[in-house]
Amino acid sequence: MNKTEPMRLRVTRKQCVLRWQMCLRGMLAAVFLLSASLLAADAPSLEHQVKVAFLIKFGLFVEWPQAKPDSGGEDPFVIGILGNDPFGSSFDEAVKKEKVGGRSVVVKRAATAEELRECQIVFISAKETEGLVAALSQLSTNGVLTVGESPGFARNGGMVGFIKEGGKVRFEINTAVAEKSGLKVSSKLLQVGKVVTGESSKHE
Repeated sequence: MNKTEPMRLRVTRKQCVLRWQMCLRGMLAAVFLLSASLLAADAPSLEHQVKVAFLIKFGLFVEWPQAKPDSGGEDPFVIGILGNDPFGSSFDEAVKKEKVGGRSVVVKRAATAEELRECQIVFISAKETEGLVAALSQLSTNGVLTVGESPGFARNGGMVGFIKEGGKVRFEINTAVAEKSGLKVSSKLLQVGKVVTGESSKHE
């Protein structure tokens, strides 16, 4: 019985790891399947719900540089919204029971990138065009995952860009820009997104 005990422990640990990996894949797949069934042009509110879900789940599949360490659950995980906010109070409601790395999730809104430098993720709507290049440069320098919805966002200095294909909400990922900012994107996220290339943003 003593000889089989270590083997049982190894099997149990392996099962735990496999179950955790399956759980992460399941969460991402659930969001992706929801977006795949969405006809965004006919249901803008559902489109926003899908984007909110993605913004929250992105936090589970990205590793931030040492400048933004895991605080052991004390400080919240902050998702910023630069300028125009297409989500409204529904975003605040959606994050109330969410956790990223054991940290509660909060939403912060601001008119300038300077005010969002300490966020982990910052969303930039398609309406925010003035000073976009400078904002991307500043946020990237501070190790912030930039997410947008303007055409070609991930190909023009952004890291993750929402796109619509056949009326479905999907996203592009520029791993080169993310890595240059010290962020590491999980292979699981890359499997469901579309990897693109493009030059990183420069100061205006």
